[in-house]
Amino acid sequence: FIPPEAFVDEPRPLKAAGGPRTLIMVGHMNQLYKAPHVLVDALAICRKQGLDLRVKFVGEGVLMPFLKERAAAAGVTDRVEFTGGLPTGAPIRAALDQADVFVLPSFQEGLPRAVVEAMARALPCIGSTVGGFPELLTAEDLVEAGDTAGLAAKISQVIVDPERMHRMSARNLKRALEYRPDVLRTRRLEFFRHVRAESEKWQRTQTA
Repeated sequence: FIPPEAFVDEPRPLKAAGGPRTLIMVGHMNQLYKAPHVLVDALAICRKQGLDLRVKFVGEGVLMPFLKERAAAAGVTDRVEFTGGLPTGAPIRAALDQADVFVLPSFQEGLPRAVVEAMARALPCIGSTVGGFPELLTAEDLVEAGDTAGLAAKISQVIVDPERMHRMSARNLKRALEYRPDVLRTRRLEFFRHVRAESEKWQRTQTA
């Protein structure tokens, strides 16, 4: 569940078109399954299109030197920030609040908690079509895993459209509220009652 203090009160205000935008990704960097290298490459494409973008990577791991080399080779070193690991709670939320779009183009995932936490901050989010992403985000906010050009296109479509970002913000916050402790507790109890009822029904068929 997501604790109550992790939620903002309302969607993000509508921003004016143009101006710099910051993307953020939160996750460990010990394996490539979260695809941070795909985001670096997508950033390079967006920069060639003239978009004023930066990417902030929050997390640490053995792949950081590789990712820094990747950014240098793509010519976007000055557009990529590696914060290292941040404590959970307020520091992570502060980093999310300073960003414009959360991006996680993973090759595999369960239900990505990092995305739910970003949604709780009313951040527009872009994810991949794998794992639990479709449970959280609409199809228009998803890209095929590993599709660098598709990710770059999705990012560019989102950041140049303030009204779309505002809609994403409102939709994401509403969806994230379903992961509050009180809501999950109610759903869990309903599930247990259903299992109990079905079990009792099955037992009756066995003794009939």
